[in-house]
Amino acid sequence: MSMRPGPAIEREKRAFAAHRAALGGSALPPPHEAAKGTFVHGFMLPFSLIAATLRDRELRGPYLRLLAMRGLLVVLVGIAAVAGGNVSAREGKPGPGASIIVHKSKKEGAKSTPVHVDIPGFHVDIGDEDKPSVSVLGKQMPVQTVDDDEEPGKAAGPQLNVLDVPEAAAAAGSPAPPPAPPTFARRMWTRVTQSWKWLLALLTVLSATEGVVVFFSRRWDDWLSFHTSRLAAIRPEDEVAKTPKVALDLRWLYRKMKRRIRGYVVFAAGLPALLPLRLVPTAGTWLFTIAATLWGWYWLGVFTAAKSAHAWADEERALSPAPIRALNERISPSFVFGPIRWYGRAWARITRSVNPAATTFERSPAAFLGLALARVILALPGLYLLARPVVPVAAGRLCAEVDPLDRFSVPRVPA
Repeated sequence: MSMRPGPAIEREKRAFAAHRAALGGSALPPPHEAAKGTFVHGFMLPFSLIAATLRDRELRGPYLRLLAMRGLLVVLVGIAAVAGGNVSAREGKPGPGASIIVHKSKKEGAKSTPVHVDIPGFHVDIGDEDKPSVSVLGKQMPVQTVDDDEEPGKAAGPQLNVLDVPEAAAAAGSPAPPPAPPTFARRMWTRVTQSWKWLLALLTVLSATEGVVVFFSRRWDDWLSFHTSRLAAIRPEDEVAKTPKVALDLRWLYRKMKRRIRGYVVFAAGLPALLPLRLVPTAGTWLFTIAATLWGWYWLGVFTAAKSAHAWADEERALSPAPIRALNERISPSFVFGPIRWYGRAWARITRSVNPAATTFERSPAAFLGLALARVILALPGLYLLARPVVPVAAGRLCAEVDPLDRFSVPRVPA
């Protein structure tokens, strides 16, 4: 029996070889000569374009200056957040500080025994009439008075209970036995857990800072994307390059938020079709989780294609996403299936605005999913700033490779 790899694996190998050459200094081949339709091609395309941009004499300087200025701002904010205590491994909001709880009783005949302690660094003055006062190392501690006749447990936070009875004062001189030290495994697990929490908190701060920095300087990304398109051998999305400048573009922010909400809506609209999987005995929960994950990756691939304006060129001729078409075409016209037909039509209307990008994605799903995975990796702080001008160009290159009318490729120059 032959052990030679199949055609799909051969195409993936050729794509890997082509991008290895591109990373080494070779130019990307024209779109119609590329190893299109392969996962490796889509995944490695942004990295090849980053390398090509860094090699280009005209683009290397602006690209590195933009990266350096943005990176410096993000690093400064990150240092300020760490130094200011805004990045912490603690879960949730910080709780209330330690407090001193003084117990009193309102019953007749109940008397309080004053407590006065005056030693270096620790002062207590709790009497019958005066306001309770406790200071530790010169810092005044909050003191709460609790009526023993009421329901206990209302005070929150670490507490030091001072009982106004002589026996309690005598017992205060006997220190409680120290807790058993944690084991080595417990200490290591605690350290690893806190380190990960701290790292996630830091990444959150850096990602948010990058978003703000990109919002004000996105015109530079547009300018770089315009000129990087020639390295990808495709037509730029704009007729002329935009002027690079710092700008407050609220209209762009509105469109971005609108698209983000639309993404959540089109994803959620398909979940009812997956709910019957939960009825499968034993494996229902697993099947639903797997199907929902695949559904999420479908839309991640669609919106990766949507990063390029070329994906929206066929708005009038675009079809509904394949899963919706399959449901609406195969459902029986019987009266019994009326609710399902109604759901299918409503589902198609909800996703109508993204039909062009879905149609483009379905022409080469493996390549766009490869690019989607690269986007997930390049979304990390630092890498995001490096890849943001390049990812739309990579999406446009994949659109050009599968365009049936070859409208987005740069025409060959006659010799």
